[in-house]
Amino acid sequence: MKKYTVLFVDDEENILSALKRALIDEEYRCLFAKSGDEALKILEKENVQVIVADMKMPEMDGLTLLKIVKQKYPKIVRVVLSGFTQLPQVLAAINQAGIFRFITKPWNVEEELKIVINQALEYYVIQEEKEQLTKTLEKRNEMYVNVLRATEKKFKELKQNFDVLRDIISYQDSYIIQLLKADRKKDIVIFLLENMKRTISNYISMLPIYPIKFNVEKLVRDLSKTIEERFEGNSNIKIEVKDETKEYTFEGFYGVLLFTLIEIMMVIIQFDLDAFAVISIDCIDSKLIIIISIPTKIEEKLLLYLLSLTPFASVLKGTLKIDTQKGKNIDIQIECTFDYVEKNIN
Repeated sequence: MKKYTVLFVDDEENILSALKRALIDEEYRCLFAKSGDEALKILEKENVQVIVADMKMPEMDGLTLLKIVKQKYPKIVRVVLSGFTQLPQVLAAINQAGIFRFITKPWNVEEELKIVINQALEYYVIQEEKEQLTKTLEKRNEMYVNVLRATEKKFKELKQNFDVLRDIISYQDSYIIQLLKADRKKDIVIFLLENMKRTISNYISMLPIYPIKFNVEKLVRDLSKTIEERFEGNSNIKIEVKDETKEYTFEGFYGVLLFTLIEIMMVIIQFDLDAFAVISIDCIDSKLIIIISIPTKIEEKLLLYLLSLTPFASVLKGTLKIDTQKGKNIDIQIECTFDYVEKNIN
């Protein structure tokens, strides 16, 4: 217990000398002061756990000293050592200075003084452990709250992913039913079913997808990487970006956007390995507009498949349009609306 310190305050030299002799073999360190002012100076320099003060001292009495200690050093356990035994004085000390124990003079060293000081130190240790435990519990509670919030957010995002997937499948089911009712050719329906199954499978493998911030440079970089890896660096696919578009940062389901563009390119190349395509990226009125132009005729089943990707554009709060009347070009336009669009400031 040498790491613990007890400060004794008494204006009588013989009392302090008696305390030194009585406690010389104790494990805690003892400090001594002859006045309240001297005690306060010691407290400014020393780490004290228990203070034992006489009630009746000149200039600053014990009650005044202990009230100051309670205010400035609330963790220090306060003990009174005094010849006063009147109840009003005892109650005043207890109520105003938060006294732990009251030892009367003369005291019994073994049966009273040492026992009270050890109890005071034990009380200090208990309060310290309680404080540490409280801090630990508060940190754990904060951690648990953060985990619960993160889990709640994760479940919410997973549910959102599930709801989107359900809506896409529901749309495609209805789409196939409409085509069957319209007596579309069997080979077209089979083609659509096979490719829609592949699309859904690829989409599921990407889940979960979360809203993120991105800029057009990231989109171009990821598209170029995909073209290089999946389409063997097809030089017939060009990407053009309007300069103003590079100034914006967007926030939304970037994964869905990238996935949709890749699916469109995959099915186009599936039909024509030498297909030439230009991907134009622009931003108009805070809307990201991507147009894939193909200077070739488009087969009916390819057109129908591209239209089956409409719900993916809906996830992006946008639309998917196909213009087959613009000269010889076929334009596949994806228009996306994002909750967050920020113009970058250089």
